Amino acid sequence: MRAGAALWALTIAAVPCIAHAADPCATQDNTIQINECLAATHAARDKALNAAYQDLLKRLTPADRFDTTDYPRARKHLMDAQRAWISFRDNDCKGRLVLYEAGTIRGAVYAGCLIEHTEQRTRALQAWTNVPGARAPSEPK
Repeated sequence: MRAGAALWALTIAAVPCIAHAADPCATQDNTIQINECLAATHAARDKALNAAYQDLLKRLTPADRFDTTDYPRARKHLMDAQRAWISFRDNDCKGRLVLYEAGTIRGAVYAGCLIEHTEQRTRALQAWTNVPGARAPSEPK
């Protein structure tokens, strides 16, 4: 078995979230390529997260002058939650990283953790669109 394939099998075992979806990084041959691929994957997921977050902030606006919902307060809580989530994600992934600190797999474990949390948060933000009051700015209430 090639060293890259063995490393990838170990990565899959250590980072279960990577194995769930079709993984573009599965064809990489070495640690450097795997880490670069995972970093690019995380960047793409982070971009989707930021788009979902910005979209949600825009949705939290009054439909008309009769809408008495306190959207500024809802946006403030959302922003506070996002900051808290970022702290949670970073600390959770750093904790996992410590467990693999001495190994070459540490970068893949850390990136896999970031990807997993980012995908989960993106889904959570997108789910807000089903909450009353969270609609597209041009969408009637």
